[in-house]
Amino acid sequence: MPSLPSSARRRKPPEIRLGFAAEGLIIAADLADANLLQALREHSRWQAPCECREEDGVLLMAGPNALPVAFRNFVARVDRKVPAGAVLERARRFFSGRERAFAVVVRMARDADLDQAARGAGMTLTGDSACMLVESALGEPAIPEGIRVERFSSEAHVRHAVQVNAEAYQAIKLPAQETQLFFGQSGALLSPSVIGFVAYRGGVPVATALTILSGEGAGVYWVGTVHAEQRRGLGEALTRLATNAGFRAGASVVALQASAFGEPLYARLGFRTYDRLRRYRVAAASG
Repeated sequence: MPSLPSSARRRKPPEIRLGFAAEGLIIAADLADANLLQALREHSRWQAPCECREEDGVLLMAGPNALPVAFRNFVARVDRKVPAGAVLERARRFFSGRERAFAVVVRMARDADLDQAARGAGMTLTGDSACMLVESALGEPAIPEGIRVERFSSEAHVRHAVQVNAEAYQAIKLPAQETQLFFGQSGALLSPSVIGFVAYRGGVPVATALTILSGEGAGVYWVGTVHAEQRRGLGEALTRLATNAGFRAGASVVALQASAFGEPLYARLGFRTYDRLRRYRVAAASG
């Protein structure tokens, strides 16, 4: 899911130019995009029941309920050589058998034809987020007074992180029960590919963020802060921790997909926009 910092202010996303002249940025964008695809796969391990099918350049996932969003019920193209029409047709077949609506995940720099096909078919645009990356570690965070940060080492940490985000992500209209379903298999997050953090005030969890590793790339996901602790620097502190954890684990690029709330913060920290992530909704097949 797009990351949500502690300070939530809506701003119009800046326009970007898709395509890159610098070879180094192209490589960085490739690593960042590969992390997004890996994060989509990773989320299938956290949800139950969940079916994740990746065949012939197309990734399909049907999650524990029928919510038609990325990371739950979606199609994404992995191989750019697969025609856009074929991607959509395979998705329709997959989800029609399950009587579900679904989301089409479009990375604009790679999926311009898929975007055109989705719009041409009258699909509903439900999201347009900045894909951002940074290529060097951030300054170490200033942890606010009275806050203790712990790294995921038990399922209790995961449950506390879910508790935080069940509240925090209501700000972008994700119901608490839907957030909880994303983490139905809490033990699956205690893996070498995931690094998570929870911040506590006293014994109460108040903020969280996690990092998903994918070789030379890493990504920051599920940044959130409870309402009572917002605007106190916790979102920034946890983002810095999660970003630097990715670099310490060997990544040369750390990426994230920013909500409108989070984009100004991440830009200030040094993240650059390299792409835009669009999501289209396709209604369940009738009959």
